[in-house]
Amino acid sequence: MIAKGLHFPKVTCVGVVGIDGALNLPDFRASERVFQLLVQVAGRAGRGEVAGEVFVQTYTPFHPAIQFARHHDVTGFREQELEYRKAHGYPPFRRAILISFSGTSEAQALASAEHVVKKLRGVWGDKVEVPDASPAPIARVEGRFRFHVFLLVEQVSAVLADLKREVLAPKWPSSLQVSVDVDPQDLL
Repeated sequence: MIAKGLHFPKVTCVGVVGIDGALNLPDFRASERVFQLLVQVAGRAGRGEVAGEVFVQTYTPFHPAIQFARHHDVTGFREQELEYRKAHGYPPFRRAILISFSGTSEAQALASAEHVVKKLRGVWGDKVEVPDASPAPIARVEGRFRFHVFLLVEQVSAVLADLKREVLAPKWPSSLQVSVDVDPQDLL
């Protein structure tokens, strides 16, 4: 609540409990989100006449996102994060595409995801790395089993027609939902 821009002038102490859960999410933006949250929270403490304090409960106090936030070093965090993303080929150096499969039958959702992986590998060969389908980080939502295929590509335009033909055009069973999200903001 406090991190969402509300102003409480008498708040001088803020505690962040269990930030490790957010740091360890399987999302390349996890560090960025934690850094942003900690900087926002720190900005809420001590806005009045009394200086503020921020306490962070963590098992990884020396994680770069926590240390850069501790020192309010936005430039340092940005440079470190861009270096990491460049080394691993994450955006903004490549484009991300998330193909999601959600179905009431776990076997059907997984088989459909594996079928698409096989088709895309056949179409693209070595031009685009197509990883195996994997359970979504939140593998089951409202009784539906979820699987993802996460692609990193140089140019979306080079693969878009193939994605439309192999993923979106086929007639999938009515119990299965299939989607393609270019530049996804959330990988959960």
